[in-house]
Amino acid sequence: MDIVQSMNIISLEDEEEGGLEFLGSTGDENGMQVQGFNPELCVVGRFISEGKVEFAAMQQTMAALWKPGKGVYMKELDMNLYLFQFYHEIDVKRVMEGCPWSFNRRALVLARLKNGENPRNVDLNKMEVWIQVHDLKIGFMSEKIIQGIGNYVGEFIKGCPNNFAEVWRDYMRIRVSIDLRKPLK
Repeated sequence: MDIVQSMNIISLEDEEEGGLEFLGSTGDENGMQVQGFNPELCVVGRFISEGKVEFAAMQQTMAALWKPGKGVYMKELDMNLYLFQFYHEIDVKRVMEGCPWSFNRRALVLARLKNGENPRNVDLNKMEVWIQVHDLKIGFMSEKIIQGIGNYVGEFIKGCPNNFAEVWRDYMRIRVSIDLRKPLK
């Protein structure tokens, strides 16, 4: 019997039953349990750059900038794709609220990892930044106006709490999320 005749008699239907069977604990409901890994304390990031980032230097610089109280574990998942595992929610919040971060004049885009999400599939096309709005006339210094300006530039997140704390401000600060695939306004 030659190879072509052997291939013609193979049937997928002969082996359809069965499968893998796991005994004991299978982890959490998504099968994502890994010792020491907590996806709720993870952040995924990439640099706005086409070149390679020196991983060891980036690790030292970001750890020194962030100063996480409980530490941070950094893993290079792919070229220009990184996983940052923190060990306390306070550290994660401080890093996310402190965005944007940069290393060697390259902005770092960060997104929190959701439970059950593959870190390689996280959308890293939006970045939160603070913008300044100068020369607003007195009648236009309102929360509604800065929300409108923020939504024009990107997606309004929040205004600076100090925007309306003083009698006269030279500028207003607005936190917006910008889509990196679109040109800046």
